[in-house]
Amino acid sequence: MLEALATLGRVLVAVGLSALWTIPVGLWIGLSPRLSRIAQPFVQVAASFPSPMLFSYVIIVMRLLGVSLNWGSIALMILGAQWYILFNVIAGAMAIPSDLLEAARMYRITGWQRFTKVYLPGIFPYLITGMVTSAGGTWNASIVAEYIPDKGQTLTAFGLGSQISISAGNEDFPMLAASVLVMSLMVVAFNRLVWKKLYRLAEEKYSLSK
Repeated sequence: MLEALATLGRVLVAVGLSALWTIPVGLWIGLSPRLSRIAQPFVQVAASFPSPMLFSYVIIVMRLLGVSLNWGSIALMILGAQWYILFNVIAGAMAIPSDLLEAARMYRITGWQRFTKVYLPGIFPYLITGMVTSAGGTWNASIVAEYIPDKGQTLTAFGLGSQISISAGNEDFPMLAASVLVMSLMVVAFNRLVWKKLYRLAEEKYSLSK
């Protein structure tokens, strides 16, 4: 159970850190039609690049900084998690009605107030979709991010992902089945207790179609 909680914590931190930079960048791209045409192809190419191919470079940086895989695995998870949120934030920004943006300009709503009153409500349903998708991908990524063979040695982080990898490598099928079951139950429980409520909030309060 502690392993599952450790991985859950990493998943949430990875999704949260991904959102910190993808929300402003996604808004910047999505609110500019010209920039959207230029930037989206580059974003798609970057997102299609297999993130595990970058793991070795991240590990080199981790070793130089003296960071253990318990923390470094979060950076590895972010490599894949960030793109789901970025794509959805861009789509949400592009979907904000132009008359709403014009009204914000007319009433001189700027800065943080514009972000909280116009941009964030406008992208909120898309942001939740991106975060749900990102979290699902990050749970899967934890299996390879928490257990990494590297030049004759294996780096491991305390968590459910590494437990699955170790069980598979040792052909410990009962433990493997139990670990996969726990991960599935954690994902389903979090979806019902957290994401479902946020989806409902997005539909009832922040849907621009109502």
